[in-house]
Amino acid sequence: MARIILVSGKGGAGKTTVAAATGLAASRRGIRTLILSFDQSRSLSGSFGIEAPLFATQGGPVRVNDHLHLQEIDAQEELRHGWNGLHAYVAALTGSGGLDSVAAVEVAIPPGLEELVTLLRLGEHIREQRYELIVVDCPSTAGALRFVGSTSAMSWYFRKQLGQDHRKTQRARPSAADGGETGAVREVRDKLVIVDALLHNPEVTTLRLVTTADKIAVQETQRAYTSFSLYGIATDSLVINGLLPEQEGALADQYLAQQLQVEKLQGLFAPLPMVKIPLHAGEVVGEGQLEAFANLLYAGEDPARVMAVQPALGITKDAVDVYRFEVKLPFVSKEEIELFRRGEELVIRVGAFRRNILLPKMVALAPTEGARMEGDRLIVSFRQERGG
Repeated sequence: MARIILVSGKGGAGKTTVAAATGLAASRRGIRTLILSFDQSRSLSGSFGIEAPLFATQGGPVRVNDHLHLQEIDAQEELRHGWNGLHAYVAALTGSGGLDSVAAVEVAIPPGLEELVTLLRLGEHIREQRYELIVVDCPSTAGALRFVGSTSAMSWYFRKQLGQDHRKTQRARPSAADGGETGAVREVRDKLVIVDALLHNPEVTTLRLVTTADKIAVQETQRAYTSFSLYGIATDSLVINGLLPEQEGALADQYLAQQLQVEKLQGLFAPLPMVKIPLHAGEVVGEGQLEAFANLLYAGEDPARVMAVQPALGITKDAVDVYRFEVKLPFVSKEEIELFRRGEELVIRVGAFRRNILLPKMVALAPTEGARMEGDRLIVSFRQERGG
């Protein structure tokens, strides 16, 4: 099974540099590695100094060396070449069920389709077992959150849209009465469910969060860390990029301001491993500069290792007919959490972020007993009432 590293956060090109350097360092150790990007800036290939036409589209993975490939996902191109498999799913999203394959390229890309296509392509690479490590360069924190939340969001949408129970539709076989569309929707959704399980397995997938040392970035990083935790993604390190060397004169105040924010980050995120990267004089482009950057990141250690083990959100059984759902919510007070139950769904809202969790069958049958905060963890209890 391939190891998956997500790279997201603030820092612009710095985030992509972290992804590129991680993939290159792994490949130098003989690890078969793919760097997968759905960032429309196309900065990943630029990090390796790969020159291409300004508006070129890319198909399959591009070879960098014997153990490293990169692929920049283009959702429109994926639809052009893989329309038959995605037609029903996209048609359901866009209301364009009457389109034929020729019209595929004319469809406007609905919000979230880049993330959906990337998830499907990621699942394809995992099934092929060609790579031992897949590094995903996410376009932004918001894009990464849509990426990790797409499966649950789409499942919720189609349960409402089709008026069918989620578990029954997964087991049902397509019939002629479906006209092929419902069966295709199920097939895509089933593939997404498998990838989703891997993304939420902290032994398989971890997040490397990239930030800079300024006040706004610190607040954004706190929100990102909380949001990824809400979605059940384990963060294994924090990279603080673009740090000034000790300065005198005009830049002394800027240096001291950065140091204050570094100390704040250390206090907020300890014991999460942190890596401090000095400001580079120019762009980090080409394998030589990426290797030097990787040495700063990993100091010669294995870049594919899990740097910190954190449990993802999950459900455990405390006793007969007693269950507990637990999720890490750092930097959040009980008063900032909205929590409600809707049938087999548990809904958690923190600020602008909302997570709909489909409860397992046995837990869904049990009434909610209560909720509490223990440190930075939200715990929701369920207890099945037994007949007298």
